Amino acid sequence: MQTTDDAQTDEGDAIVITGSRITRPNLDSTNPITTVEIDEIVTGDVSLGNALSNLPQLGQTYTSGNSTRFIGTSGLSILDLRNLGTARTLVLVNGRRHVTAQPGSNSVDVNTIPTDLVEGIDILTGGNSAIYGPDAVAGVVNFRLRRDFDGIAVRGQAGMSDRGDAGNYFVSVTAGENFADNRGNIAVNLEYARSDVLYFTERDDLTGAYSGRSQLQLVENTGPNLNPNAGALRPTPEAATGNGVPDNAFITGVRNTNISLGGLLTAACPVAAATGESNAAFQARRGRVCSGLANPGSSNPLSQFGNTYVFRPDGSLVRNNCITDFRPVGSANCVGGEGSTLRETGMLQPQIDRYAANLLASFEVSQGFRPFIEAKFVRVESLQEGQPTFFNNTFSINNPFLTDQARGQLQGILAPGVTTFTAQRFNTDFAGRGEDHRKDTFRIVGGIDGTFNNDWRYEVAANYGRTEGYYETRGNVLIAEYGRSINAVRNTQGQIVCAVNNDASTANDDPACVPVNLFGEGQPGQAALDYFGYTSAREELAEQFVASAFVSGNLGQLFTLPGGPIGFAVGAEYRRETASSSYDETTKAGLTFLNAIADFAPPALEVKEVFGEVRVPLLANMPFAHELSIEGAGRLTGYNVGNKRQTFTWNIGGIYAPIRDVRLRASYAKSVRAPTQSNLFSAETQTFANGLADPCGLQNINNNPNRVRNCAAAGVPTTQTFNGVTEPFSNRAASGVSGFNRGNPLLDPEESLSLTIGAVFQPTFLPGFTLSIDYYNIEIEQAIQGLTGQTIINQCYDNESGIDNPFCAVVFRNPNGTFAGQQDVLHDGGTVTIPRTGPAFFNQPFNFAKFQTNGIDVDMNYRMEVGAGSLSLRSVVSHVFRRNNFTDVSAPDFRDRTLSELGEPRWEGQVSANLEMPSFDLFYQMRYIDKQVIGAYETFFAFDGRAPLNPDSNSLVYYPETFYHNVRLGLKAAENFRFYLGVDNIFDTLPPLGLLGTEGNVPYGNLGRSLYAGASIKF
Repeated sequence: MQTTDDAQTDEGDAIVITGSRITRPNLDSTNPITTVEIDEIVTGDVSLGNALSNLPQLGQTYTSGNSTRFIGTSGLSILDLRNLGTARTLVLVNGRRHVTAQPGSNSVDVNTIPTDLVEGIDILTGGNSAIYGPDAVAGVVNFRLRRDFDGIAVRGQAGMSDRGDAGNYFVSVTAGENFADNRGNIAVNLEYARSDVLYFTERDDLTGAYSGRSQLQLVENTGPNLNPNAGALRPTPEAATGNGVPDNAFITGVRNTNISLGGLLTAACPVAAATGESNAAFQARRGRVCSGLANPGSSNPLSQFGNTYVFRPDGSLVRNNCITDFRPVGSANCVGGEGSTLRETGMLQPQIDRYAANLLASFEVSQGFRPFIEAKFVRVESLQEGQPTFFNNTFSINNPFLTDQARGQLQGILAPGVTTFTAQRFNTDFAGRGEDHRKDTFRIVGGIDGTFNNDWRYEVAANYGRTEGYYETRGNVLIAEYGRSINAVRNTQGQIVCAVNNDASTANDDPACVPVNLFGEGQPGQAALDYFGYTSAREELAEQFVASAFVSGNLGQLFTLPGGPIGFAVGAEYRRETASSSYDETTKAGLTFLNAIADFAPPALEVKEVFGEVRVPLLANMPFAHELSIEGAGRLTGYNVGNKRQTFTWNIGGIYAPIRDVRLRASYAKSVRAPTQSNLFSAETQTFANGLADPCGLQNINNNPNRVRNCAAAGVPTTQTFNGVTEPFSNRAASGVSGFNRGNPLLDPEESLSLTIGAVFQPTFLPGFTLSIDYYNIEIEQAIQGLTGQTIINQCYDNESGIDNPFCAVVFRNPNGTFAGQQDVLHDGGTVTIPRTGPAFFNQPFNFAKFQTNGIDVDMNYRMEVGAGSLSLRSVVSHVFRRNNFTDVSAPDFRDRTLSELGEPRWEGQVSANLEMPSFDLFYQMRYIDKQVIGAYETFFAFDGRAPLNPDSNSLVYYPETFYHNVRLGLKAAENFRFYLGVDNIFDTLPPLGLLGTEGNVPYGNLGRSLYAGASIKF
């Protein structure tokens, strides 16, 4: 890696750098830029995105390991500068936009970029929307591809973990040729990469898939204790300040005590005899089903938690014998027993196959006319597996699949006269809900460029990209068919059949129904699984078309300032993006285990822009002013969607070098992130607000001084009448209130201001040494953020300016004051059923949040000759001072500190050394991650004058600081042949304290020590 300032260039050189379109006389920038050379990140991991995400400037939001945590995202590698969100990092290829991997967003999968064609990667910190357009809020990552490749290069690599799993393979062939006296060039690159799947079950020592999870486990009851047999009585929860006893401790061997692979039944511990039950029978039943663990939530001294029972693979029903049962402290876990670990399915790493073909060509007809083309096709196939379906099934005690032993056990567990029971089951024998993905990316860039008027440059280009995605979800279930299948009975012929085919009615018959045996893991028959099993499918499409043109040059032919001629660039750009996503009709209708998912078919996004840059070199080569220059840029952007249809962004900056050895730089910029098609037009999906409290109800209306006025203005009545009975208006729903999740077509662009100040030292007395120190400060306002249904409704009536606000616009009531999505109301001592007339609210994003971050990057590079070779030393360190989120719409100034939380360490860095000798090369890299708080920072520490929320929450406060060490040795057997082998993570460092490396933004790899070897040959 190197900063753009590392190279010592002659004053006459003319180059173009990332962050500007102006040709410059030397290699400088007002923004801090870190350049990564591709040879420095070739490791045993064949994912380019994974390697980049290890840099201190980037978060680990989407890597191979954690890409499986959402539906449809397997294998994606999406960059996140400064942990400000992937949508706020603009990814470019050769300075141009790239089509998204997720329709409706601007998420570029960097694994679709050809590794062996990458010459370098520039990472620019700070807003740059004035140069590159919307979305460059946190910064820009630009991949520069090789040009004028001549010859044939072949590289192959294979590796695996030292445990013999997690294999990966890579092969690349690049062929190119210069022709017509080097005026033309054509190059073709073919690549194949594969990463083998790594299941949870293959690493039980990390995941506890079989032996039980390792985790911070709740071990103290912090709620009220009303039961005299559960210890000292306490009518209220533990005070927020705690009692000095940790609420959670690190425990191994943890399983769930409410669900198992074959079905788990939780018995009810009786506190009174059933009707007709003798006292002796009652006491005997208590002895069988009560655990002896007092229930602190009940004041009845007899109240205990019931024993749990599991169905084993042979169908027998036995007591689940936990070693330590944590239900008395409010947890559904235990140590030991036969409950599920919830990790019998799932992946530490998905399987990914990548096929890529790339074409680069250009021909210089004349100095002023050079046609060029870039084209590629990339197919990524990935396999993803998550948790299986799970149900709390209700069965009859007469179900014919029950063994005699199980039925006898149930008769001893259930109260007299009870003929049904429930058992919660983790359906691993249905198969994990696996996803088979295929994503095809097409991209072609064509254009012309050239120079004229001596030193003016122009480019006209068109850029078309297309992503086609298809995936199938295995292990899904048709809900209605499943419900019929589990209700099994024995007919008069003694056959086990579905109950719907054996009742008096023929209207509900289903001749295809096959009864299923769910009593024990492995019991379901294939015919039943085929009956109610379902493979869902989704098709996606995203297209992007960009047309752009610019002219850059300088005004040296007119006049020259003491520092040189004024440089400029002006241009225009047009962009059109379309997106769509659609599930099959069955899934779309909500007939499966998945939620109902409507089609996503937003209107096209069209963006029209004009932009300009100017660079004014005031002084040069003078005493105490080796260089003094200022620059600015502006961009006017128009949108066809959203609430605000036009934005203006700008950059200003300057460079002052008192002497050649020292350069000071600063920039200040306003940037924007336009709302994406997903933000604006996400399809409606049903959601529920459980426990909704109506702010206009008499029990809540005085909790805010604006509610009485606003509720009256909205026409909410003060009384409610049902079944002829009138009461004061309270509107207390007995069940969840329905609403819709959706996009918000009236969103505005996010706005950010960023400041960078830095210094670059290149001492002439120490050739090859460069030190850059840069401070950055980024603040994003009007950030797009979602809210809960309760918060949206509260904000409607709590608004000081009345009900003419964006929140009331998405709240819907019936004329009687109830919500449109409400199906019942508590009234007159009972529950009144009412019809739903629509959604109660639209749960959609709004512009209200704010994000802040600032810190310092230090980048030191030293290259020196060593005998016949050279030694390069590099250190990149990032120190974050502040990282805050403001996401409480009711308290806009409330700061949530995320600095030092998982994924956002205060300190992070990389140190590397590369020794290049004629016959060999040796590369070493060390990565450092600072300690991070377990959970929220405010849980343990005071912040903004607020006391810690729960200082005794955990027995441990921090994930420990972590080091990773990698080494690679290359042997040059011939001038054009190189063999290399390496070890990543030499000391086999694994995620700490129960983490798996699959969590969002977790900075720890989960493969452990990995070995790899490869060879390259050039002709």
